[in-house]
Amino acid sequence: MKDVTKIKTETIKNLARRKNYLLNQYQDITADVPEQVTAELQLIELMLTEANVNDDTYQKRPATINIRNTRDEEWYFQQMKHWIKSHPQATSGKLGRSFIYKFTLHFFVENIVLNSQNRDLGLSELENRISQLSKNNDSRQINAQNKNIEASLGFMMSMLYQLVGHMPESVDNKKIDYKLNPLTEIEIMTAGTDTDLNDNAEFNLAFQAFKEVRKRDKQQLKKLHQSKGKLYDD
Repeated sequence: MKDVTKIKTETIKNLARRKNYLLNQYQDITADVPEQVTAELQLIELMLTEANVNDDTYQKRPATINIRNTRDEEWYFQQMKHWIKSHPQATSGKLGRSFIYKFTLHFFVENIVLNSQNRDLGLSELENRISQLSKNNDSRQINAQNKNIEASLGFMMSMLYQLVGHMPESVDNKKIDYKLNPLTEIEIMTAGTDTDLNDNAEFNLAFQAFKEVRKRDKQQLKKLHQSKGKLYDD
């Protein structure tokens, strides 16, 4: 677990900065300050006051906390215990029930409660934000693939344009006459051209056939590299 003193010190600094920011934002306002801002300032003041738990408050709290155990609670606890066994550095190898509960509380406070980005989130919004974390890797992979596709498409378009510009129209007595590049703006606007929205366009039919062949080759490649020969859909 993290050093509590460092956590509290950093929290106090963040609260103080937030308090000063709000006070500076509304210092020249003579009308009513928004209730949300007033409530936040009051909460910040309370949290700053409670930064160091005084003896009176501490003595009034029980030395131990009893949690009624049920089958459902035991299931939750076992899941947490399995995770800690896989990541022993999280609790320095300690697997006691009270220590695991303490670690869970500390982790939630340090990474959820004290995270300023979660300040105004409701429970459902917070759950959604956490669930999105698991999708980050997939998003990065998709972005990388999209960049690769974009680069490949740009390369092919450039090469195709150069190729079409050198297509001979006729060869007569060893003299090669080149026709006007049909990919120029003037030619396309004047004569028109097939697009991918035309299902009967020859290039579209060829492209669809190419995708089917590529899909087949990709599946064969996956099967070759999978240790168990199991195929996964994209």
